[in-house]
Amino acid sequence: MKKKEYKLLGASVMAALALTASFPAGAADVEITEPGKAAETVQKALEHPTKQVNFDNMLLAEKLPAAPETPEAETIQIDLKGAVSTAIQNNRDIRISEYALTEAEAAVSEAAAGKNPSLDYSFSASRNRSEGTSAATGRTVVSIQNSYNNGLNVTWPLWTGGRVEGLINAARYQREAAEEAVYLSEADTKLNATSAYYQYLEAINLEDVSRESVENLSSHLTNVQQQYNAGIVAKLDVLSSNVSLANAKQEYITAQNTKNVAEANLNNIMRLPMSTKLVPTDTNFPEPEFTITMDQALAIADKNRWEILQAEYAYRAAKEQVKVAKSGYLPTVQVGGGYNWDDDDFPGFDHEGWTISGGLSWSLWDGGATDAQIKSAKAAMRSAEESLQQVRESVALEVRQDYLNILSAKEKIRATEAAVAEAEEAYKIATVRYKSGVGINLDVLDAQYNLNSARTNYITAMYDYNVGLATLEKALGIPAVIRPETKK
Repeated sequence: MKKKEYKLLGASVMAALALTASFPAGAADVEITEPGKAAETVQKALEHPTKQVNFDNMLLAEKLPAAPETPEAETIQIDLKGAVSTAIQNNRDIRISEYALTEAEAAVSEAAAGKNPSLDYSFSASRNRSEGTSAATGRTVVSIQNSYNNGLNVTWPLWTGGRVEGLINAARYQREAAEEAVYLSEADTKLNATSAYYQYLEAINLEDVSRESVENLSSHLTNVQQQYNAGIVAKLDVLSSNVSLANAKQEYITAQNTKNVAEANLNNIMRLPMSTKLVPTDTNFPEPEFTITMDQALAIADKNRWEILQAEYAYRAAKEQVKVAKSGYLPTVQVGGGYNWDDDDFPGFDHEGWTISGGLSWSLWDGGATDAQIKSAKAAMRSAEESLQQVRESVALEVRQDYLNILSAKEKIRATEAAVAEAEEAYKIATVRYKSGVGINLDVLDAQYNLNSARTNYITAMYDYNVGLATLEKALGIPAVIRPETKK
């Protein structure tokens, strides 16, 4: 066999081995569908399935275990203050951030312990057997000796080259960052609860719009049917009115479902049972004043925003880590002392003694480890500095966007407010004209559609304005919970 043939044979064997290895164990019966045999493959899967697929309707009550009886849904009255306060009291993210703060406080204490003296107690016991020849008798003498030792030793690091101090400061900055994380969680929860509450109000109002649309079109259809029976209008008016009413009913069903979903979402944020029926004390949107300027908003956010403060603390902690790394160049000094007891009898407190010690340690060369640690710490510090500037820029952009969104929503409120009044008047005119035989059916249907659109746009603008105010409040770093340190 020629060399070329050997090469071809070897390549074929290697390809076969690679193909075999690519299939998992137990997959020998897997077949790859060849081109042109797709229909045959589907038919084979139906007639000779390797796995029996469940196609039964498992959503039928008789096919599922009986569900436990649920208590009757509770109905409560709620307002914005109640929703937000309940959410903040019950939110799990806030509790998690508070636990993280406790960990950070413990880390400060742990780092500070490095400057304190340490006291150790030690106890040891031993038993020795030895043999020797007596000089007097020449006999072998077996000696058993017991030894018991007790000791108290104190070690006090007087100077660590700034290492311990740097670790303490870094831990303190990390604790401050953890505290800001608690405030941030509270603010996030307040914004989420506020948005969910206003979303529920929006859904209620939009449901009212849809219901009124159904009522108006039902009344109009009755009028159209009467005029058609009297031979005044054509069959087309009846059909068009029926279609419009059917569409309005579909939109009403969708609006009801949206309201139910919004209610469940608000219950979830407040951590109330999902089936709780919420009744807002007032379904009208408020319109709080808004007088802050853009420059004021940017200045407040740059001073108070939690993410900026966290980034600043991270930068300061990184600077302290540079000091910690540089401590490898410096000597360390420590003193110590001890008091010891030993005896042949347990517990060994007959003979006593004491020691006082002091020492200096200075690593003159560590193979470049300290240089590498300093280089790494400086890189981390520069990265933290860049992150700080990046957060500042991101916050400034967020504040500007939120501010402009509020201005836009406020203008939309005024525009849609006027549009609603005009649409209501137009609908009344179109209805009267049609009843009088002057107008046409399309005018009434168009007027109803425009009225729905105007009311929907107004409700959406009010929602956007109120949620926009809450979003800007959070963007400025305004605390959600009043504390002594936040009153400044």
